[in-house]
Amino acid sequence: MVQPRERTTNAYVDQGKPLVAKVPHFNADYLPDTVAQAAAMLGGVGKSIAPGDKVLIKPNFNCRYAMPLSTDLAFLAAVIELLQDHGAKVTVAESSGKADGPTADVVRDLKVLPVLHRYAVPFINFDEDQWIEVEIPGTYFKKLRVPRSIYEAEKRVYSANIRCHSSARYTASLKLSVGWIDPEYRGAFHEEKPLVEVKIPELNLGWQPNLVLVDARRTTTSRYGRGPYVYPNVVLASGDMLAVDAEAVKTLQGFPGDNLLDIPLEEMGQLAAGMRYGLGSIDYTLLEAPGHRETDQKSVF
Repeated sequence: MVQPRERTTNAYVDQGKPLVAKVPHFNADYLPDTVAQAAAMLGGVGKSIAPGDKVLIKPNFNCRYAMPLSTDLAFLAAVIELLQDHGAKVTVAESSGKADGPTADVVRDLKVLPVLHRYAVPFINFDEDQWIEVEIPGTYFKKLRVPRSIYEAEKRVYSANIRCHSSARYTASLKLSVGWIDPEYRGAFHEEKPLVEVKIPELNLGWQPNLVLVDARRTTTSRYGRGPYVYPNVVLASGDMLAVDAEAVKTLQGFPGDNLLDIPLEEMGQLAAGMRYGLGSIDYTLLEAPGHRETDQKSVF
């Protein structure tokens, strides 16, 4: 049994409040530039990650269906470029859900590995990793069985997407944690549906990310995460999981849908429990970049 890693200090804070960057992204915009701009608005990757650091990226490849059910490969590539351009040594790691797994089949069908090979980035399949037990001070969990690679990672960057959820209310950065608990325990985790959202933050008590990047360009607003797409067309970034999740929820609330988002943020289970455990704050400063609304070219006639 090992102890939780030392709490990660959020490097992206101003006057005591966490920062959240929100950058519009439209068709024909260059996605690596959008992701880089989001990080730069916070103060830059260098505030949390040094050149030469070993960084583990945790995406969302829970199933073999397209964004927002899975991380978009172009977004993952943009995150890899951001970190490699800064001199980081990058690895990607994930475990898929049992309903759509095994993980090897999911990443094959999503064509993840060719993208990683292009950037010479190794992939760790948590299913094949060494599992270790971490003691945590949770209410529902006193220990977690997790992959050694993410527990021991030098730095961690989360690549999340957003959508609504039938039991967790929403999916963003906090819920990425389900992808690292032992698959044998995930069924029990979901059994008591009303408790799912308050259990999720406890899965993040073993360690926290250094940077979170959220792809909110395309999503859905049905509580089941299915149905017609809506297009917020933004990318979010923060060093605070609760702050960036709160802004993700506000983004989802901007579109109509049959979901569970019609209550105050502070009453949502993920955010409320996350605050109790000191995982972040929903009192944050939002930094918004202007979007492209007209052509740059001026008339000469």
